[in-house]
Amino acid sequence: MQFMQGIDGMMQGADDRVNQLIGDGKDPEMAPPGQFSMDAYMVLEGMPQCQITEKASAIEAASALVLDQEIEMPNKYKVLTPEGQQAFFIVETTDACTRQCKGCCNDCASWNVEMRVLNQAGQAEQAFHFDRPWTCTCCCFNRPKVSITDQKTGEEIAELEDPCNCCDMTFKVFEKGDDPTMYVKGGCCQWGLCCPLPCGPCAEVHFSAEDAEGQEIGSITKRVPSMLKFLATPDVDNYHVDMEGLDPAQKIALMAISIFIDFRYFSENANANDSDGDHIPDRFDWSDDQ
Repeated sequence: MQFMQGIDGMMQGADDRVNQLIGDGKDPEMAPPGQFSMDAYMVLEGMPQCQITEKASAIEAASALVLDQEIEMPNKYKVLTPEGQQAFFIVETTDACTRQCKGCCNDCASWNVEMRVLNQAGQAEQAFHFDRPWTCTCCCFNRPKVSITDQKTGEEIAELEDPCNCCDMTFKVFEKGDDPTMYVKGGCCQWGLCCPLPCGPCAEVHFSAEDAEGQEIGSITKRVPSMLKFLATPDVDNYHVDMEGLDPAQKIALMAISIFIDFRYFSENANANDSDGDHIPDRFDWSDDQ
């Protein structure tokens, strides 16, 4: 186990160095456990919108192209304020072995994520924890759920659920009760789902956030970052979250659903699909096989 952790740590370090070279930014320094000098709720209160930008992984991209099988690395996201300043750092903490299970059993696989707030020194302090436990999910049975916990108090803030739906992508938010307090819905007839491309309406997938009465109170828009990232790392996306007027707990839930959406529906790297074994991804391979 320690050997695997060491190898995983070296690969994450290599990813971080490549991100610095390509201008994707260095990961912030992790503050020690139990350090809570920043009030994450106060930071959230001053954020009417945010941009969640996923960081690319060079190892995932290279393994998909060379091995035709993506090596799953921890997903990492920067949360930017409307002014472009980084306020939070979201990092997956799932162990290396469990991460590899997401490719073959995404409906059932466990994952863990920490949402850390940046302090005045640029350190990422613990704030919130997202836990998605293992489930034996099949159709309508044992649907995936995510628990959101305040790491300072240990209290559960909300629970997210991905119910079974045939015609759309719907998520439910529960806050200390048996009835949903928020729904996040995305229709299946969107250009960004049918024909994802880095331009025009094909570059976006929209999700609306509604309260229990059906009134729209926010939104999430998935966007393809750029042409370069679309070609090299097609599973990397950005999310614009409109959450003006919501309380901090609702904002956390909406940001957590953005990560849930990314893990559930947009984590497959199309470059790993090589049906004829010529190490050219199928989406770029227009050669005649006859």
